[in-house]
Order: sequence, then C-alpha cells, then structure tokens
Amino acid sequence: MARATDPIGVAAFEGGFALPSGEPGWLTAFRGAGAARFREVGLPTNRDEAWKYTSLRPLARAKYEQVDALAEGAAIPKPLIAGAAQAVFVNGRLNADLSDLDGLDAAVQPWARVATAQWLADTVTANPPNQAMYALNAAAFTDGLAIRVEAGSALARPLEIVFLAAPGARPRMWHPRLAIDLAPNARALILERHIGLEDGAYLANHGADIRLGDGAVLVHAKIQTEAKDARHLAMTRVDVGRNALYDNFVLTLGAGLCRNEAAVSLSGTKSEVRLNGAYAIDGRQHADHTSRIDHLAEDTRSRQVFAGAIDGQARGVFQGQIVVDRLAQRTDGHQLNRALLLSDQAEIDAKPILEIYADDVKCSHGATAGDIDDDQLFYLRARGIPAVQARQLVVRGFLAEAAAGLSDETVRTVILDAIDGALGLEIAS
Repeated sequence: MARATDPIGVAAFEGGFALPSGEPGWLTAFRGAGAARFREVGLPTNRDEAWKYTSLRPLARAKYEQVDALAEGAAIPKPLIAGAAQAVFVNGRLNADLSDLDGLDAAVQPWARVATAQWLADTVTANPPNQAMYALNAAAFTDGLAIRVEAGSALARPLEIVFLAAPGARPRMWHPRLAIDLAPNARALILERHIGLEDGAYLANHGADIRLGDGAVLVHAKIQTEAKDARHLAMTRVDVGRNALYDNFVLTLGAGLCRNEAAVSLSGTKSEVRLNGAYAIDGRQHADHTSRIDHLAEDTRSRQVFAGAIDGQARGVFQGQIVVDRLAQRTDGHQLNRALLLSDQAEIDAKPILEIYADDVKCSHGATAGDIDDDQLFYLRARGIPAVQARQLVVRGFLAEAAAGLSDETVRTVILDAIDGALGLEIAS
C-alpha cells in the first residue's frame, strides 16, 4: 500500500511516456529528466505551495488514454486574423492536410523534422523540466511545432496555432509541445486557439519554450474555449534578451479546470515583458493564472494585468511573483489582478508576491475584488438599455481594460471580439 507521502498519479500516467526511435541524444536526455521528475513528485496537490489553490489529485482517477488516431471530419475554423497561416492540431497531433503554412516552410516545422537542430536543443534544454506538468509533457509529448525566425526578419504571415479537441467515449489526453526561437531583431505574431469541438472529458497538457534574441519582438496571444469537461494545463517558459519584448495575452473562457502558467526570465538589459489576460467563468469552472517573472538584468520592465468576471460557483486564482535579482538595478515592475464577483458563491484567490534584492527599483502589486458597480448599471439603464445587456456591457468594459496594453491593434481587436462573443454582445464598430 502506498504511503500518504508517495507521489500521486504516477502509475496513471507513466504508461504514456513516449519512447520514439531515432531521436537525438539531447532529446532523449530531456525526456528522461522529465520522466524522472514526474516520478519523483507526481501530480500537484494543495500541499504544494505553487498549487495551493488548484489540486490535480482528481486526474489520477480519470484514467486518461493516449490518443492513437486523429479525429476525422474536424471542421477547420476560419482565421481570426486576415491572411494568417494556420497550423492545425487535432487531439494534440499536427494535421498537415488541415493546415495552411504557405510561405512559412522554412520558419514553421513539425517538431520531429528539426529535432537535430542546434537552435532547438538550445531553446529547450535551457529550461529543465522541474514543474510537474511540464515534466509530464516532456516525458509524454509525441508531436509539436518548432518555429524559428532568422535575425532581422519577420514571420512572413501571422500564425494561428489551432488546437482542436474531439473527445471520445473514454477520457483522452495529449501533450503537445511548442518551441519558438526569435533570433536578434526578429519579429513574429502568433495566436493560439484552443477549441473544444464537443462535450466530453479530456486532458490537454501543453508545454512551450520561447527564446527571444536581442531586439526581438513576439506578440503571443491565446484564446481558450475548451469544453466544460476539459482539463486544460499549459506551462510556458520564456527567456527575453536585451531590448527584446514579449507581449502576451491570455483569454480564458472554457474548460472545467484551466491553469495557465508562465515563467519569464528578463535576461538582457532593457528587456520587457507584458503578461496580461482576462477570464470569464461560471458554473463550477476553475481558472488559475500563475506566473513568475525574474528580473535578472538592469533597466528591465514588466507589466501584468489580469481581469476576471466570475459567476455561479466558479473560482478564479491569480498567483503573480516578481523576483528582482541584486544585479537588476532600475527594475520597473507592476502587477494587478482585478476580479468581478457576479454571484454570492463566486470566489477569487489572489497571491501577489514581490521579492526584491536590488536597491534602485520601482515595483508595485495590487489585487481587488468586488461586486458589479450599481452606478454603472444605473447610468446604462437610464439611457434605455435593458438590464441584461447593461450588465453585459459593464462586464465587457471590465475585461476589455486588461487588453488595452496589447501592442498590436489587430490582436487587440481579435481579443475584444472574442469577449463580445462570449458575452453575447454585438458592439458596433
């Protein structure tokens, strides 16, 4: 009999650890490190400080099965960005027939095709698989996408990476992986879309490694509308070089349980990160947004703003940590979490953290939670707007504020349109 302190869920998942033949040695070692780490720690529980508000203990009982075959007849959504290329995954597997990567052949490749590339090894192995679910992804992934933009150039087309989920009669799981490397002064715009095609239980466990060279700019947005029985977990690790910008936005609308986690290292002077997001959840949904930003060089800047609308018995979680190294003088860091509680049973857990080891810094954090503003409702009602629509407009304005910091106007419009669609609004342009 297992002791209470034994790792949870190892037996339920280690049968799916991937052992592809012909992989380079660095990748075999990376997989092995992930497998060893997951066997050591197992699934996170509330006893883990980083997972204090989100336990994955129930996943051990779900008996998820690896997906062996792609779903057939999946409908491809139209691009949200005009002229965008699309890389389409179905149940965690890249489907070349459904994808449109014209003009991006050199920059966007299936993971297996470039596994021997030195840039891929350098990008991935810089991030050891210490976090449990990232380690599980490293051990179990069978497919993914590798994106490399050469120095001084831009990705020829915006890229939408579309993850379609088609549940089966039994709970399924997949562990896709992304690797993105922007060489010095390169630019790219990438939008992830996570779509549940129908109801049903599944686990989507994503891993991503991103490296930005000096002067590079990556606009990276994500819209998640998974099925309500889905479990969506994502770990993104980012290294930002000198004068580079990582501009990220996450919109969480679906999944019964969702956790988006980002670990960002500002390694070069004058590097910058924007980790912003919004979420609208109801019923018994659980949405966790966790981050750690390490300021490791002088004159670095970080901005993090999250806004959430929580209804029903749903629960939101925000954990934001800023760590300022002693060498990171003149750091400018700010984080803010705002929650709108739309019912008496809605819940928000917020844990902002500052760790500062330098003297010359400007850092702040804040967290607010409250009911909908009656004055705003009264203002709208007084102008003839029905009560339901007035409430939707207030929520829309609340969530839209988090998107105001996006540097790309096209992506900002896409995010606002997705918010309007989720709320059932039609906003005249």
